[in-house]
Amino acid sequence: MSRLFAIGDIHGCLRLLIRLLDAIVPDIDDCIIFLGDLIDRGEDSKGVIDRIISLSNTCQVFVIMGNHEEMMLISMSDAETCHLWIGYGGEQALDSFGLPATFEGAQQVPLKYQQWLNNLHPYIETKDFIFCHGSPHPNKSIDNQDDAIRWRKLDLNDAPHVSGKTVICGHSEQLDGDIWQQPHLICIDTFAYGGGNLTALEVIDQHTMRAWQVNKDSKEVKISDIVHSIKSRPVTL
Repeated sequence: MSRLFAIGDIHGCLRLLIRLLDAIVPDIDDCIIFLGDLIDRGEDSKGVIDRIISLSNTCQVFVIMGNHEEMMLISMSDAETCHLWIGYGGEQALDSFGLPATFEGAQQVPLKYQQWLNNLHPYIETKDFIFCHGSPHPNKSIDNQDDAIRWRKLDLNDAPHVSGKTVICGHSEQLDGDIWQQPHLICIDTFAYGGGNLTALEVIDQHTMRAWQVNKDSKEVKISDIVHSIKSRPVTL
């Protein structure tokens, strides 16, 4: 039986990604959607990309572009963006390629990775869900979003998305490591690089899901069944 997983912001944490995939044990019938921000800040951005590329030989893989992938891609040809990116984790990413944290260093990222970045998805849409990096404008169709699809943070005042579908996203880091739920939105950026959890959300149906989580402080994999419903706590922006 096929399974569908969404994996939240990895931010270069290769060891956590390997542990999470070892726990899930994906096979050829499974589908994994990475919600973006695979890179920057953590110890091995290049290794994360390489592991995800190789994973496509094991199961179906879809990768969504996050704001950090967008910055990296633009930084290869724009010095001003590169300077900004370096301060937001690009230094660590370039180091994982063995390159200096400079515009000249960004220009030396191998063409293979530039092509890979160019082919990332802006979002993935299914019958019941929209998978994206940022929190989309609720009153705009998913194919008519601006850069909010990568950059917009959660807003507790948002109405449900105009499509009526549940949005599963990352980008708004939850400092306590917990999944954030609103009736129409689930956020699984659970602060992996900062000491929280790296989360894979197994989507079973519209209301039933299973969270797989690993963190740096424990060798255990936390697996918990959840029912999609609102949580009464403030969101971390």
